[in-house]
Amino acid sequence: MIVTQTTPPAYLPLTLAEAKLHLRETETAEDTLITAFIGAAVDTCQQITGRSLMAQAWKLTVDDFADEIKLPWPQVQAVQSVQYKDADGATQTLASTVYELVGNKVCLVPGQEWPAVRGGTGSVSINYTAGYGAGDEAAQQAAVPRGVKAWLLLAVGTLYANRESVQTGVSVAALPDRFADSLLDRFKVY
Repeated sequence: MIVTQTTPPAYLPLTLAEAKLHLRETETAEDTLITAFIGAAVDTCQQITGRSLMAQAWKLTVDDFADEIKLPWPQVQAVQSVQYKDADGATQTLASTVYELVGNKVCLVPGQEWPAVRGGTGSVSINYTAGYGAGDEAAQQAAVPRGVKAWLLLAVGTLYANRESVQTGVSVAALPDRFADSLLDRFKVY
């Protein structure tokens, strides 16, 4: 199985204004840095949860069809195409009437059969869009769960306040009982 992001998200789940409000920052001198911290927090959040936060395109490549094909990096919004290599090695696009999206899985429609594939590595590819919401920037941002947004703000705040990997002469206390990371627990894909 190979998973490739084919189109990155167009938007971030937090606006610069939201992050600056959280940071209590009113100046514009560090806007580029804060935006970079938002991106780093988003990357880390997606890695921890195994989810796509904002709409983005993915391609899953597998060796053969299965009863159901689980698509990584949910929330899956839509499947654009299912393609396969036929017996002659030619790439074919499967009719969308043969399969359906059930949650984060591509399944056969009752009464249909998967076509025979050539076999070998990468004979089947599925192109799909995943993320919490679709539409414009505001609509996508509104679809991101509040717990995820809270974690992102805490992560951006931590990066902003601690710009070096090591600090001397500083006493640090974490929020109790792994509070920050527990914000993401219910969103993790296991």
